[in-house]
Amino acid sequence: MIPTIYIYGIFALWLVIITILLVRMLLHYRRLTADVSKKDLISSLNQLISVSERNSEDLKNLSEKLNKETEENKRHFQHLGFKRYNPFTDTGGDQSFSVVLIDDFGDGIMISSLHSRENTRLYAKKIDGGKVVGQALSSEEQEVIKQAQK
Repeated sequence: MIPTIYIYGIFALWLVIITILLVRMLLHYRRLTADVSKKDLISSLNQLISVSERNSEDLKNLSEKLNKETEENKRHFQHLGFKRYNPFTDTGGDQSFSVVLIDDFGDGIMISSLHSRENTRLYAKKIDGGKVVGQALSSEEQEVIKQAQK
């Protein structure tokens, strides 16, 4: 036969374990019903469902806004090409330059500055789809466009 002291010890241990589980459950229930006026489970669940629906709607709106912003940003100048060079044999140094600013679709502008002993000339050319239409390009200008498209 088991002595009575052991039986009391087992019951005492059992009561401690059940008390710990009960306290954890009550703490969890209080956190669950913290923001609810009625302290019942159905009100708590309804409130959690409404919060979840609001969060889902907010995420959907943010996702749509992010997609819209991403599409709009494709139209901003994002790619740059730049080169200094010497197009004339009678001047020293790389005083001339070409710069290209284009968006993700290859649309933008090219500005070229040609420096000679007598003067400096600036040229602006429109770029559509990565190409300049109706105007001749020097090899340096073509190189700058390729550099910007990388």
